[in-house]
Amino acid sequence: MKQLKTIRPSGGHILDIDPSEIAEQFLSQARNVHTRKGFPSRIGGRRIAYPGVPNDPLHLLNLELNTFNWWMLFGGNNIKAVEGTNFYDITFAGMQTVTDPYQWSATLLNGIPVFSNSKDVLLYWDGNGGNDALAIPGFPAATSAKFVVAFRFHLFALNIDGALPGATPGVYDNAIMWSDATDPGALPTIWAPGAGNEAGSAFLADTKGRCICGVPLNSQLMIYKNEAVYPVEYAGQQPDNIFTVRPANRSLGTLGPHTVVDLGDKHLVVGNDDVCLFDGVNVKSIAENRVKTFLANSIDETYAQNSFVVRDLNKRETWVCVPEAGSRYATIAHIWDERRDTWVVRALNNVRHAVVGFVTDTVINSTWDADSQVWDADLSAWNEGSTGSITKVTVSEPSTLYVEDTADAVAVTAIIAKYDLNFDDDAQSKLIKGVWIRGTGLGFSNVEFRLGSRGDTNNSITWQAWQPARNDGQLTIPEIDGRYISIEIRTAGTDLWTINRIIFDWKYNGPY
Repeated sequence: MKQLKTIRPSGGHILDIDPSEIAEQFLSQARNVHTRKGFPSRIGGRRIAYPGVPNDPLHLLNLELNTFNWWMLFGGNNIKAVEGTNFYDITFAGMQTVTDPYQWSATLLNGIPVFSNSKDVLLYWDGNGGNDALAIPGFPAATSAKFVVAFRFHLFALNIDGALPGATPGVYDNAIMWSDATDPGALPTIWAPGAGNEAGSAFLADTKGRCICGVPLNSQLMIYKNEAVYPVEYAGQQPDNIFTVRPANRSLGTLGPHTVVDLGDKHLVVGNDDVCLFDGVNVKSIAENRVKTFLANSIDETYAQNSFVVRDLNKRETWVCVPEAGSRYATIAHIWDERRDTWVVRALNNVRHAVVGFVTDTVINSTWDADSQVWDADLSAWNEGSTGSITKVTVSEPSTLYVEDTADAVAVTAIIAKYDLNFDDDAQSKLIKGVWIRGTGLGFSNVEFRLGSRGDTNNSITWQAWQPARNDGQLTIPEIDGRYISIEIRTAGTDLWTINRIIFDWKYNGPY
């Protein structure tokens, strides 16, 4: 007797559990798709935001300073600033060379960019394309910090190499130091504690490991080590109680300097073997039994610290970008949909870093004839630049910055798969006579699929040829028989699509 089985793939994918054991709404693979519509949809296109970048940016920072929208590009031994189509070399004089993205960190205090390459003193830039980066006033000479972050009216330097107040110059990887408070619009000029100022330092010595990064969370600054988190909170009691520092968690830690992101009321933290949400007290895994093991096992051990996290606030998606085994830079993004609590992946092309920022990614014609608005209604300034009003994920690849998830027609190979369906009885063989694939979008007409089977989940899947999806559900190749049935669906075109149903015409075909 003919039977129909309908699968509605609404749960993203699960990579950590055997495909035969996961519920039907979960996919076994969802690559180059998103789940914003509740079902897998092909990702958008991409386009070049800034071509011909005169360095290989290992780190990015987007900011507005002096009425301009700036992109700062931190390279191995140089720093470039980009405004529109203008590139400026703002390299710190005598800057030492670094080789990996994790060595750079950057922050904004009073809108002023402050940054560190882990080797030189703390640096800042004044937003003038004709001026180079300079050392932070008052910061100890011949001293470097592995990470810098702004909190309240202070700068915090983590993992110190050099002069630390009250200690012999040396390497203090479990130490933090902070500046005096500064006035609005200014940078601090005092780092040595003294009467009447709020500078100070602390050793996070009661847990093992070094200080890796600091990320503000509400009224606290969370300092992350490999296996501990320390909240820093302002007390304001001179001379010795400006900030209180205490361990809040002795098991949660971060994988690298750029693997913690603020979600508003909590942090998303990528640790050595998990992805968690942390609200300052409670820790909740969002990867357990889904992508936790797969992600941890796939990261290249040598370059794990080059992993980074970027949050697309507009789409409520967080990208966990990691270098896979054998790669130095990020080759895959595990994307968590915050609204639907689902996971998918998208391919990356050796991405060094990514941020969300305002992108001037089209060439603006500012000639008189090109202005379409009438004189009395046009509020723009003559020769005015253009900055988008929506922030976009922008990734750094060699010599080029790309803006992602655009409406550009770009060919993308996207695939979803469901492996090892047993149709509620793995002791029976199944005969598949037809498959209907239902969906929407211009790209849906180009969907193709293939069926596979195997008798044991330890064996390889035997696949049939790829074939186009048909409205009548009939197979254009012979019926398939097997104990476990698998299906892969893909497109390689430029148009978008969404798939919301997979329907099998099947029957039991006797004991296996």
